[in-house]
Amino acid sequence: MSTKHEGWGWMLAVDFFFAGMGGGMVLLTGLLELFAGSGRLSLLGNVMGPLFMCIGCGFLILELGRPFQAWRVFMNPKAILTAGAWLMSVAIVAGLVYASFDLDPAWFKQDKLIWQDWDMLRKLLAVVCVITGLVVATYPGVLLGRHKGRPFWVGPGIMTLFMLSSIVTGASAHFVSALIYPPGSVPGIWHNLPTFVGGLLFFQLVGWLGYIWIKRTGTTAAEAASALKWINGQYADSFKAAFIFVGTLVPLVLVMIPSTLCQGIGALLVLVGGVVMRCLVVYAGEERTWLPGEQKYRKRLPTGNEPFLKAWSR
Repeated sequence: MSTKHEGWGWMLAVDFFFAGMGGGMVLLTGLLELFAGSGRLSLLGNVMGPLFMCIGCGFLILELGRPFQAWRVFMNPKAILTAGAWLMSVAIVAGLVYASFDLDPAWFKQDKLIWQDWDMLRKLLAVVCVITGLVVATYPGVLLGRHKGRPFWVGPGIMTLFMLSSIVTGASAHFVSALIYPPGSVPGIWHNLPTFVGGLLFFQLVGWLGYIWIKRTGTTAAEAASALKWINGQYADSFKAAFIFVGTLVPLVLVMIPSTLCQGIGALLVLVGGVVMRCLVVYAGEERTWLPGEQKYRKRLPTGNEPFLKAWSR
């Protein structure tokens, strides 16, 4: 029996990383527009948020296969994947249109883009960015948490962890973008992002330790066994060294040092930790439990060598 669709690979993890980070960037862009004013973040960061989501979509299409039929994902209103696809599309469009408000008219050899004076549209786009960005940032955790046969994923906890990771990687990406292309004449708040990132990293650390502890001690035997592999099993070294130490603790220290170089390195390490976390979570989903009657059903499926299948091909 083929197991092609029983597990996902690294491309899904990369999709989760770029889509979640992009959603977190769009979310923060909208929040700062609504509560801090315009032009507080780098134009590069405002543009890259939607583009990162586009990159994530590309990896998802490649992972699912049949890229020329990808449009079908928009056609099933009852599927959670369809809802996610539509909301991500809205987030991409809203994010790009919002970013266009900060484009320099001189680049287009004209005084000003016609919509750059429409303040109500800018605020409306910010609201849309907040709502859709939050959904996109949280969506991977929602998708995984609904898989009852995957003991490490199941439950609402994974949704919170993905949301935290998406926001902290989004904030880190905004900070790196501001280092590359600083904000304009309006006083920015990008220099406060390292403190914000440090706080999120602390909550992420507490959240992951709590998640592993709950899975190990307070859930089913299958979930406890899956969590044990993160403590001293096959995922332990990568989890502790690459994610907890390199991707969380080291950047937590670096971003609190009043040095742009240290803070920039810390922000980049946060992105590394985000990739590692998603890879580990996706690969942990390969371990699954059987639903009632599923094994009996699978045993009755044709393998491809049955005589009646060969008779039909004549």
